[in-house]
Amino acid sequence: MENLNYIGLSQQMALSHQMDVVANNIANMNTPGYKGQNLLFKEYLNNTSDADGSISQVQDYGTYRDTSQGSLTQTSNKLDIAIQGDGYFGVQTAQGVRYTRSGSFSLDGSGNLVTQAGDQVQSIGSGSINIPQGTTQITVASNGDVSTELGPVGTIKLVTFPSDQALVATGGGLYDAQGAAEQTVSTPLLKQGFVESSNVQPITEMNKMLQITRMYEAVQHMLLNDHDDARQMIQKLTSNS
Repeated sequence: MENLNYIGLSQQMALSHQMDVVANNIANMNTPGYKGQNLLFKEYLNNTSDADGSISQVQDYGTYRDTSQGSLTQTSNKLDIAIQGDGYFGVQTAQGVRYTRSGSFSLDGSGNLVTQAGDQVQSIGSGSINIPQGTTQITVASNGDVSTELGPVGTIKLVTFPSDQALVATGGGLYDAQGAAEQTVSTPLLKQGFVESSNVQPITEMNKMLQITRMYEAVQHMLLNDHDDARQMIQKLTSNS
C-alpha cells in the first residue's frame, strides 16, 4: 500500500507541475512572440525491498518550447516588425545581450529603436539603430535594412542558434543564450507593420487543463480508497485480536 501511495503522489506532483506550465501558457496567449511550453515526463524506478525489486514512478523531466511560427497580425505601426521563419532579435539589456521574437518596438528619447521595456534593438555591426530626429518615413525591408527619407540608418540584427531549446526564458519575452554561439540569419524575412502573435492555442490548453484536473482527482480518489482499505484492515485486525 505504501508503494501505491508513492506512485500516486509522484504522479500528483508531476500533474501539479504540468498545470503550472499550462496556466503560464494561457496567461501568455496574448503576449507577442510567446512560444508555448510543454512538460517532459519519464519513468523513474525506485528500488524497494519487495520481491519485485522496484516500483515505477512518474518524474517530470523538464520543459521544452513549441518553436512553431505564431500567426502574424497586421498593426500598420511602422515600428512593429514580425519575424517570418527562424531567428531572434538581439537586444541590449542591463544584464547583457538577450534575444526575443517580440517585435513590438518604439523609439526612445534619443531616437534609438527599443523594445517595450526600453532595451535597444541591435544592429549588424554598429550597435543600435538610431532614427534621426524629425524624420517621418521609416522603412524596414524584409532583410532588416532600416532607412528613412534621409537614407539608410542600419540593419536589424537577426540571429539563430544550433538549438532553440538551449535558450533560457528570463521573463518579458526575453531569452538568455547561456553562452551558446549566435549565428546571423543569412536570409532574414521580416514584415513591417506586423507582430507575431503567441503560438499558444487557447482551446487546446484549456482542454489540457481539464484533463490534468480530472487525472489529479482520479489519483486522489485512488489514494483515498487505498487509505480506507488500510483503515478497514487495521480495524478488522484489532477487533479480532
